[in-house]
Formats: sequence, C-alpha cells, structure tokens
Amino acid sequence: MAMRFYRQQHIRTQADFSAVRRKGRRIEGSAFRFCTLRTDSDEGFNGMRLGIVASRRVGNAVARNLLKRRIREIFRLNQEKLVRGVDVVVVLRAAASRLEYGKLEQHFLRAAERARILRVSSDE
Repeated sequence: MAMRFYRQQHIRTQADFSAVRRKGRRIEGSAFRFCTLRTDSDEGFNGMRLGIVASRRVGNAVARNLLKRRIREIFRLNQEKLVRGVDVVVVLRAAASRLEYGKLEQHFLRAAERARILRVSSDE
C-alpha cells in the first residue's frame, strides 16, 4: 500500500538543502545528482524528507514542474522500500526531461541502492 507524501516530508529551508548537499553522500547520474544524509531526527513522516532542485537548464517551468511531480510520486510510491531517518535531495539535470517515467523511476531506485538507503527485503 502506497503512503501519502506528507507536508512534513518536504525539505523546505535553504539550510537543510545545503546541509544535505554538503555533508551527505552524493551519487552522480545522467538524469540527476542524488544526495542523501542520514538524520537522527523524527522530523517529517518516518524521519524521511525529500527536496528537489530544478534549475532553468532542465527546461521551462512546465517541464521543471512535471519532473518535480514525477520525482515526488516516485518517492511516494517507493518510500516503504527506503530506510527511515534520511534526507534526500535530488538535483535534476536536463537529461531527466528526456526520460520516460519508468526509466526515471529506475534511475531513482538505482541511485537509492548505490546510496545504501534502499532496504533489502527477504521476501522478494
């Protein structure tokens, strides 16, 4: 069962974005840069928060917002597979706008696996 993407799960302040990008683990990909930082706080729902950065290089406002909606949806649908107590910042690249939803999800899950925040389930 997929969970909601709660308001408390959004990374909102510049200080929080900077902390994740500066101190966190960075995974470089063709579609985006994936930064993760483990936290001890229970801030956010289940201690998981997501922030998305999309510069003008990604495309016009419509393209940027579409990609941000897709990343939020991928996070929402897969958050049960992610470890708790982690902040994630996704910095989108122009190549992301050329990917279909399924490929974008594969990139996201592969980056989560490389960042060691994807839980390994014994029943799969």
